[in-house]
Amino acid sequence: MQPATSKAILLIADISGFTQFMRLHRMATSHAKQIVVRLLQSIISASAPPLTLAELEGDAAFFYALYPTAEELPQALAAVKAQLPEFFRSFYRALHQTCDLRLCVCEACTRVDDLRLKIVMHAGEVAIERIQTFENLFGLDVILVHRLLKNPLPAREYVLMTEEVYRELGGFQELQPERCRVNCEGIGRVETLVFYPPAELIGVAANRGAARQPSFLQKLRWIVQLDWGFVRGVLAGNKQKAPAH
Repeated sequence: MQPATSKAILLIADISGFTQFMRLHRMATSHAKQIVVRLLQSIISASAPPLTLAELEGDAAFFYALYPTAEELPQALAAVKAQLPEFFRSFYRALHQTCDLRLCVCEACTRVDDLRLKIVMHAGEVAIERIQTFENLFGLDVILVHRLLKNPLPAREYVLMTEEVYRELGGFQELQPERCRVNCEGIGRVETLVFYPPAELIGVAANRGAARQPSFLQKLRWIVQLDWGFVRGVLAGNKQKAPAH
């Protein structure tokens, strides 16, 4: 039996720079994974209804918000729109805290400042199917919102939305959008609008200036957490390679 379809706002918060992070040597890669987990947790903690976390996808958090009728879309979008600045602010708070906790000099830990956040939004129809305790989203619009991440934009920090979302949302924070046509494989060209949030909106300087400097003990706890994560990864890898008796 095919699952029934529902109308939904789809949002992906994606950490830019993750691919370069994962090209590092083994210990740095372990640290990179844990840093990205910390940043993803900050993004998730900034979300609120009507958004629901669908799944984590490596360097991204995929959210959705259902709206039963077309008349309810503007209200749902307005609630999501209000959360967007806090996604960035929460991300930067966690990023700056991670930088301030740094004791390790591996390539991952010294390049945390290179990471940025981009958000992609679309609205359409999805099929939701429960598998055990998880809800999985399917459909062409789910594919579309993911393929919008593969756009020609050189920037690594922005809010990108499809024309359908923009028409209902009416803009973002009074910023002037840039039009971008994205060629989505198997779907075709999709018209989008891109907003570049200024530093004062997403709290970059305010977060850095207001943050209390961590103590040496806090820094020590963080490096122990990073290195214990690396040791667990090594032990797990060795266990998998061990020959059966």
